[in-house]
Amino acid sequence: MMDRVLVICLDGATFDLLDPWMASGRLPGLKRFVDEGVRGTLESIVPPITAPAWASFMTGKNPGKHGVYYFVNRGLKSGEATFVDSRSRRGKALWNFLGEAGKKVLILNVPTTYPPQKVNGALISDFLTPPGSRDFAYPASLVGELEEKYGKYPLHLKTLTFSPGMSARNAQRLLKELRREARIKFDAAHYLLDKVDPDFCILHLLGTDRVQHELWSLFDPEHPLHREDMARSCAESVIDYFAEVDGEIERLSGRFDGHATIFVISDHGFGPVRKVIDLNVWLLENGYIQIRTGASSRIKGALWKRGLTKEKVTRIALRTLFKYGAGVAARIPDASIFKSMLFLARHGDRGSLLFSFDDVDWGRTKAYAPVGMGAIYINLRGREEQGSVAPGAEYESLKAEIISRLRTLEDPLTGERISAEVYPREEIYHGPYLDRAPDIVFLPNQSGLFAGGMTGFFSNRWIFPNAAWPGHHRMQGILLARGGQCKRGARIEGARLIDLAPTILHVLGISIPADMDGRVLTELFERTFVEARPVAYRPPEEDAQASLPLSQGEEGEVQRRLKELGYLL
Repeated sequence: MMDRVLVICLDGATFDLLDPWMASGRLPGLKRFVDEGVRGTLESIVPPITAPAWASFMTGKNPGKHGVYYFVNRGLKSGEATFVDSRSRRGKALWNFLGEAGKKVLILNVPTTYPPQKVNGALISDFLTPPGSRDFAYPASLVGELEEKYGKYPLHLKTLTFSPGMSARNAQRLLKELRREARIKFDAAHYLLDKVDPDFCILHLLGTDRVQHELWSLFDPEHPLHREDMARSCAESVIDYFAEVDGEIERLSGRFDGHATIFVISDHGFGPVRKVIDLNVWLLENGYIQIRTGASSRIKGALWKRGLTKEKVTRIALRTLFKYGAGVAARIPDASIFKSMLFLARHGDRGSLLFSFDDVDWGRTKAYAPVGMGAIYINLRGREEQGSVAPGAEYESLKAEIISRLRTLEDPLTGERISAEVYPREEIYHGPYLDRAPDIVFLPNQSGLFAGGMTGFFSNRWIFPNAAWPGHHRMQGILLARGGQCKRGARIEGARLIDLAPTILHVLGISIPADMDGRVLTELFERTFVEARPVAYRPPEEDAQASLPLSQGEEGEVQRRLKELGYLL
């Protein structure tokens, strides 16, 4: 049967690292895809964040149509936020259409699939599953089966990772855990393939993302966090990890050779972070954020200007942790000085003794950056809880002013213009959930900068040397395809993450819903196939999916996981 599809997702994979490793012979499995199939970069969504990226992959739509923009959905009127899960996404996923057409599916660990929904086959949910939950599979009986065969299924990482100053021992501990994650997830895939016999199988691996966040600087001698001793001790071990993943890819794809189209993809790429931009500090310095005039806020603001910042607390916490050992810190009770310092580092922008959002005068504030990568929201009257900017001309004028200033931004440390993409939301999103989108997205990522607002007033400088993850996301992921009707030894350009859903539907002989934003990547395939199977469309279907919140306990567990992973502070 030729109409089968396998998708292997290496979260965050980039050709910047894979190409030299393929050239040196360390990744023969991926090299085979290049030689015998098609390769190209795969453009992510803006900004390239895991949760909305995978929601866009599975729906074939931009976030304006599925409503997921970050790991949390903001309640603008209430000021509350709920965590994204499978019930937050609007519209059907790729595998829903496949199931309706009678195709069997096997969905393994794709982000934002918790809680698991009924599919025509089997589904194991993802790293956003609340720790301790026993309801991460459909059918539910698979949880016991997998644990009986493999022990605890590796949805979550246990190793404490604090990139700056990380010891070689802790890096090796992380890599050992990532190798276990890969081994069990691939072994479980083989077991479930025998059980389900699917027409479509997708497997997601988180470890390829985590290792680049934590250890990117090992392969970048110019990186400010590069340490030659760590590179000597650990760089080869990172390549060994990717080589093991490559071997697992060969083993799994071998089961499909000759009777399937096989994809290896990533939701985004990766690159170095040399400096960080705190958008809230920039907005404060430029008058868009105003501070309360009370004594408490004035005192905290004065101390902040003198250096009592979340940045300093974080550095002290990390130095202390590495002096005494992260393993020791993990065993000390929650009331310890270690955990207290980390709590301050993570929560200093809410309810803190430090200068924070608690000190903002929202009635006079025009714009702010609450969460996410480069996301700025106008404090719009009628939309935000304490909106101060009138809709219409005032809103549009303010938005244009901020965009103009960001496009001409200069690094005060060097005097050089900061190269960045700056988008008004209407330029990158469209659909019924446009109102949930940030008003402005600022992406200086290609310049080796990370811009965000999730830390409140982290530093007393709006741009400062990176003290956290050495690597972060980029727009260009990877696309490799072979088998079926794919061309051999070809390269393509212009593929986007949202193009995969319609392309897979087309390969499996299913018409494309007309409201998908992605297109069928016909350039992947031989001309005879393209001519024999013209792309067929169907009318869009009404979205009937209800959005149900997590329980309070589940919210807390997911929030804790996102903080541990560094996506929330």
